[in-house]
Amino acid sequence: MSERKKNTDIDNRSRNEVHERDGRRCVYCGRTDKPIELAHFISRAQGGEGVPRNLISLCVDCHRKFDGAGRNNMRDFLVGYLKAHYSDWNEQDQVFRKR
Repeated sequence: MSERKKNTDIDNRSRNEVHERDGRRCVYCGRTDKPIELAHFISRAQGGEGVPRNLISLCVDCHRKFDGAGRNNMRDFLVGYLKAHYSDWNEQDQVFRKR
C-alpha cells in the first residue's frame, strides 16, 4: 500500500472517534434516519488525510451533494463546524504531504 493511500484511508479508530464527535448524525442537516457516511473535507483525490480533523459525518444525501455541485454551498458551514471542534484547524494541514 502506498504511503499516500495509507494516509488518506480511514482507520477504525478515526471512524469511531468521528461518529462519537458528531453524535452519529449528519452534521449538515441533522438527520439520523438515513445512513451516515464519513466524508473527507479535503477529498482523497486532493490528498485529504483520513484523520478526524478532515472527516465529517454526512447522511447519504448530504454526502452526495458535498461530493457534487453543493460543495461550495456547504463549505463555510462545515469549516465552521470543524473549527468549533478544533480551534487551531487549518485547511492546508489536512492534506497529505510526503514526509
